[in-house]
Amino acid sequence: MSLIAHLSDLHFGRADPALAAALLADLAQQAPDLVAISGDLTQRARSRQFAEARAFLDRIAAPLVVVPGNHDIAPLYRPFDRLLRPRAKFRRLLPHRDFPSAWRGADLVAVGLDSTRPLRWKSGALTDAHLDRLETLLAGAPAEAARLVVLHHPPADAGGGHPFEVLLGHGIDLVLTGHAHRARVELVGAGAAGALVLVQAGTACSTRQRGEPNGYCLIRLESRQIEVTVREWSGERFRSHRPQRFRKQGDIWGRGG
Repeated sequence: MSLIAHLSDLHFGRADPALAAALLADLAQQAPDLVAISGDLTQRARSRQFAEARAFLDRIAAPLVVVPGNHDIAPLYRPFDRLLRPRAKFRRLLPHRDFPSAWRGADLVAVGLDSTRPLRWKSGALTDAHLDRLETLLAGAPAEAARLVVLHHPPADAGGGHPFEVLLGHGIDLVLTGHAHRARVELVGAGAAGALVLVQAGTACSTRQRGEPNGYCLIRLESRQIEVTVREWSGERFRSHRPQRFRKQGDIWGRGG
Protein backbone atom coordinates (compact mmCIF):
# COMPACT_ATOMS: atom_id res chain seq x y z
CA MET A 1 0.00 0.00 0.00
CA SER A 2 1.21 3.53 -0.85
CA LEU A 3 -0.05 6.74 0.74
CA ILE A 4 0.34 9.91 -1.32
CA ALA A 5 -0.29 13.46 -0.14
CA HIS A 6 -1.24 15.73 -3.03
CA LEU A 7 -0.75 19.48 -2.52
CA SER A 8 -1.15 22.29 -5.02
CA ASP A 9 -1.15 26.06 -5.43
CA LEU A 10 0.69 27.03 -2.25
CA HIS A 11 1.43 30.52 -3.66
CA PHE A 12 4.14 31.62 -1.24
CA GLY A 13 3.95 35.39 -1.30
CA ARG A 14 0.22 35.01 -0.71
CA ALA A 15 0.38 32.10 1.75
CA ASP A 16 -0.92 32.11 5.31
CA PRO A 17 2.13 31.27 7.53
CA ALA A 18 0.03 29.81 10.34
CA LEU A 19 -1.86 27.62 7.89
CA ALA A 20 1.39 26.50 6.24
CA ALA A 21 2.69 25.44 9.66
CA ALA A 22 -0.54 23.55 10.40
CA LEU A 23 -0.28 21.86 7.01
CA LEU A 24 3.25 20.66 7.75
CA ALA A 25 2.10 19.31 11.12
CA ASP A 26 -0.81 17.46 9.50
CA LEU A 27 1.48 15.98 6.85
CA ALA A 28 3.84 14.75 9.54
CA GLN A 29 0.92 13.10 11.34
CA GLN A 30 -0.33 11.40 8.15
CA ALA A 31 3.21 10.17 7.29
CA PRO A 32 2.75 9.74 3.51
CA ASP A 33 5.13 7.65 1.42
CA LEU A 34 5.25 10.41 -1.21
CA VAL A 35 4.26 14.08 -1.39
CA ALA A 36 3.26 15.34 -4.84
CA ILE A 37 2.99 19.10 -5.38
CA SER A 38 1.31 20.11 -8.63
CA GLY A 39 2.67 23.60 -9.15
CA ASP A 40 2.27 27.27 -8.24
CA LEU A 41 4.55 27.17 -5.24
CA THR A 42 5.03 30.95 -5.60
CA GLN A 43 2.85 33.95 -6.38
CA ARG A 44 5.17 35.85 -8.73
CA ALA A 45 8.31 33.68 -9.11
CA ARG A 46 10.34 36.04 -6.91
CA SER A 47 13.49 34.86 -5.17
CA ARG A 48 12.15 35.45 -1.66
CA GLN A 49 9.00 33.50 -2.51
CA PHE A 50 11.09 30.58 -3.75
CA ALA A 51 13.08 30.82 -0.49
CA GLU A 52 9.83 30.46 1.48
CA ALA A 53 8.80 27.52 -0.68
CA ARG A 54 12.22 25.89 -0.22
CA ALA A 55 11.97 26.26 3.56
CA PHE A 56 8.55 24.59 3.42
CA LEU A 57 9.79 21.70 1.26
CA ASP A 58 12.82 21.16 3.49
CA ARG A 59 10.48 20.39 6.40
CA ILE A 60 8.73 17.54 4.58
CA ALA A 61 10.24 14.18 5.49
CA ALA A 62 8.72 12.18 2.61
CA PRO A 63 10.13 11.99 -0.93
CA LEU A 64 8.85 14.74 -3.22
CA VAL A 65 7.62 14.99 -6.80
CA VAL A 66 7.24 18.71 -7.54
CA VAL A 67 6.31 20.38 -10.84
CA PRO A 68 6.10 24.09 -11.70
CA GLY A 69 2.91 26.01 -12.33
CA ASN A 70 2.32 29.06 -14.47
CA HIS A 71 3.07 31.31 -11.46
CA ASP A 72 6.50 29.66 -11.02
CA ILE A 73 7.97 30.70 -14.37
CA ALA A 74 9.39 34.15 -15.17
CA PRO A 75 6.55 36.69 -15.37
CA LEU A 76 5.43 38.38 -18.57
CA TYR A 77 6.80 41.75 -17.43
CA ARG A 78 10.29 40.20 -17.72
CA PRO A 79 10.03 39.16 -21.38
CA PHE A 80 13.66 38.13 -21.91
CA ASP A 81 13.66 35.84 -18.87
CA ARG A 82 10.24 34.55 -19.89
CA LEU A 83 11.51 33.54 -23.33
CA LEU A 84 15.12 32.55 -22.65
CA ARG A 85 15.16 31.12 -19.12
CA PRO A 86 11.59 30.85 -17.82
CA ARG A 87 12.32 28.17 -15.20
CA ALA A 88 15.77 29.33 -14.10
CA LYS A 89 14.75 30.32 -10.57
CA PHE A 90 12.62 27.22 -10.10
CA ARG A 91 15.56 24.98 -11.00
CA ARG A 92 18.15 27.01 -9.09
CA LEU A 93 16.27 27.82 -5.89
CA LEU A 94 14.40 24.55 -5.31
CA PRO A 95 16.25 21.27 -4.72
CA HIS A 96 16.73 18.75 -7.55
CA ARG A 97 14.04 20.05 -9.87
CA ASP A 98 14.77 18.28 -13.12
CA PHE A 99 11.89 17.42 -15.44
CA PRO A 100 10.40 15.04 -16.05
CA SER A 101 11.09 13.62 -12.59
CA ALA A 102 10.08 10.22 -11.30
CA TRP A 103 9.71 8.28 -8.07
CA ARG A 104 9.32 4.53 -7.78
CA GLY A 105 7.81 2.68 -4.86
CA ALA A 106 6.98 -0.99 -4.39
CA ASP A 107 3.56 -0.62 -6.04
CA LEU A 108 3.73 2.81 -7.69
CA VAL A 109 5.58 4.79 -10.36
CA ALA A 110 5.02 8.57 -10.16
CA VAL A 111 6.16 10.93 -12.93
CA GLY A 112 6.10 14.73 -12.78
CA LEU A 113 5.59 16.56 -16.08
CA ASP A 114 6.03 20.30 -16.66
CA SER A 115 2.89 21.51 -18.45
CA THR A 116 3.83 25.22 -18.29
CA ARG A 117 4.44 27.09 -21.56
CA PRO A 118 6.30 30.45 -21.62
CA LEU A 119 4.23 31.82 -24.52
CA ARG A 120 0.97 31.18 -22.68
CA TRP A 121 -0.26 33.02 -19.60
CA LYS A 122 -2.52 30.49 -17.90
CA SER A 123 -3.03 27.46 -20.11
CA GLY A 124 -0.49 24.69 -20.56
CA ALA A 125 0.42 21.93 -22.96
CA LEU A 126 1.87 18.45 -23.13
CA THR A 127 4.30 17.87 -25.97
CA ASP A 128 5.51 14.82 -27.84
CA ALA A 129 8.78 15.16 -25.92
CA HIS A 130 6.89 14.88 -22.62
CA LEU A 131 5.14 11.73 -23.75
CA ASP A 132 8.33 10.17 -25.12
CA ARG A 133 10.08 10.80 -21.82
CA LEU A 134 7.07 9.48 -19.91
CA GLU A 135 7.27 6.24 -21.85
CA THR A 136 10.98 5.96 -21.03
CA LEU A 137 10.42 6.54 -17.31
CA LEU A 138 7.61 3.98 -17.21
CA ALA A 139 9.62 1.34 -19.04
CA GLY A 140 10.46 -1.59 -16.85
CA ALA A 141 7.84 -0.78 -14.23
CA PRO A 142 6.18 -3.90 -12.80
CA ALA A 143 2.91 -4.72 -14.54
CA GLU A 144 1.04 -4.54 -11.24
CA ALA A 145 2.44 -1.11 -10.28
CA ALA A 146 0.08 1.86 -10.46
CA ARG A 147 1.14 4.62 -12.85
CA LEU A 148 0.68 8.21 -11.71
CA VAL A 149 1.31 11.54 -13.49
CA VAL A 150 1.63 14.92 -11.74
CA LEU A 151 1.13 18.12 -13.75
CA HIS A 152 -0.11 21.60 -12.97
CA HIS A 153 -2.83 22.09 -15.56
CA PRO A 154 -5.89 19.85 -15.71
CA PRO A 155 -5.49 17.68 -18.80
CA ALA A 156 -8.40 19.38 -20.57
CA ASP A 157 -6.20 22.52 -20.56
CA ALA A 158 -2.88 20.81 -21.18
CA GLY A 159 -2.62 19.51 -24.70
CA GLY A 160 -4.00 19.10 -28.19
CA GLY A 161 -6.54 16.50 -29.21
CA HIS A 162 -7.84 14.61 -26.18
CA PRO A 163 -5.15 14.60 -23.45
CA PHE A 164 -6.95 11.99 -21.35
CA GLU A 165 -6.78 9.53 -24.22
CA VAL A 166 -3.09 10.30 -24.68
CA LEU A 167 -2.38 9.47 -21.05
CA LEU A 168 -4.60 6.39 -21.19
CA GLY A 169 -2.50 5.21 -24.10
CA HIS A 170 0.47 5.17 -21.74
CA GLY A 171 -1.38 3.10 -19.16
CA ILE A 172 -1.77 5.94 -16.64
CA ASP A 173 -4.07 5.13 -13.71
CA LEU A 174 -4.08 8.42 -11.83
CA VAL A 175 -3.51 12.09 -12.76
CA LEU A 176 -2.87 14.73 -10.08
CA THR A 177 -3.39 18.40 -11.02
CA GLY A 178 -4.09 21.82 -9.54
CA HIS A 179 -4.42 25.28 -11.10
CA ALA A 180 -8.16 25.81 -10.53
CA HIS A 181 -8.00 26.16 -6.69
CA ARG A 182 -10.95 23.76 -6.44
CA ALA A 183 -10.94 20.14 -5.33
CA ARG A 184 -12.25 17.62 -7.85
CA VAL A 185 -12.17 13.81 -7.89
CA GLU A 186 -13.66 11.93 -10.82
CA LEU A 187 -13.32 9.26 -13.45
CA VAL A 188 -12.42 10.53 -16.93
CA GLY A 189 -11.86 8.99 -20.33
CA ALA A 190 -14.55 6.35 -19.92
CA GLY A 191 -15.30 4.37 -23.05
CA ALA A 192 -13.37 2.13 -25.35
CA ALA A 193 -10.04 3.60 -24.22
CA GLY A 194 -10.75 2.88 -20.55
CA ALA A 195 -10.79 5.35 -17.65
CA LEU A 196 -8.36 6.98 -15.27
CA VAL A 197 -8.87 8.75 -11.96
CA LEU A 198 -8.37 12.52 -11.90
CA VAL A 199 -7.57 14.18 -8.57
CA GLN A 200 -7.47 17.98 -8.65
CA ALA A 201 -6.38 19.58 -5.38
CA GLY A 202 -7.52 22.97 -4.14
CA THR A 203 -5.13 25.59 -2.78
CA ALA A 204 -3.20 24.18 0.16
CA CYS A 205 -2.26 27.25 2.18
CA SER A 206 -2.84 30.33 0.00
CA THR A 207 -5.21 33.19 0.69
CA ARG A 208 -6.17 33.05 -3.03
CA GLN A 209 -9.26 30.94 -2.46
CA ARG A 210 -12.07 30.54 -4.97
CA GLY A 211 -15.06 29.73 -2.82
CA GLU A 212 -13.59 26.63 -1.18
CA PRO A 213 -11.64 26.03 2.04
CA ASN A 214 -7.92 25.39 1.87
CA GLY A 215 -6.99 21.74 1.72
CA TYR A 216 -5.10 18.88 0.16
CA CYS A 217 -5.77 15.29 -0.88
CA LEU A 218 -4.70 11.97 0.59
CA ILE A 219 -4.60 9.04 -1.82
CA ARG A 220 -4.29 5.41 -0.79
CA LEU A 221 -3.27 2.87 -3.43
CA GLU A 222 -3.64 -0.80 -2.64
CA SER A 223 -4.19 -3.89 -4.78
CA ARG A 224 -5.88 -2.23 -7.77
CA GLN A 225 -7.85 0.09 -5.52
CA ILE A 226 -7.67 3.87 -5.05
CA GLU A 227 -9.13 5.79 -2.12
CA VAL A 228 -9.13 9.60 -2.25
CA THR A 229 -9.85 11.75 0.80
CA VAL A 230 -9.93 15.56 0.77
CA ARG A 231 -8.45 17.08 3.93
CA GLU A 232 -10.10 20.51 4.39
CA TRP A 233 -9.01 23.26 6.74
CA SER A 234 -11.76 24.04 9.25
CA GLY A 235 -10.11 27.17 10.63
CA GLU A 236 -8.62 25.15 13.48
CA ARG A 237 -7.49 21.85 11.98
CA PHE A 238 -7.63 19.69 8.88
CA ARG A 239 -10.64 17.38 8.63
CA SER A 240 -11.31 14.52 6.24
CA HIS A 241 -14.28 14.36 3.93
CA ARG A 242 -15.91 11.02 3.15
CA PRO A 243 -13.45 9.12 0.93
CA GLN A 244 -14.15 8.28 -2.69
CA ARG A 245 -13.13 4.79 -3.76
CA PHE A 246 -12.26 3.31 -7.13
CA ARG A 247 -11.51 -0.25 -8.22
CA LYS A 248 -9.75 -1.50 -11.33
CA GLN A 249 -11.21 -4.45 -13.22
CA GLY A 250 -9.08 -5.46 -16.15
CA ASP A 251 -7.90 -2.16 -17.61
CA ILE A 252 -10.94 -0.18 -16.49
CA TRP A 253 -11.34 1.95 -13.37
CA GLY A 254 -14.77 2.25 -11.85
CA ARG A 255 -16.32 3.51 -8.63
CA GLY A 256 -16.66 1.26 -5.64
CA GLY A 257 -14.46 -1.05 -3.67
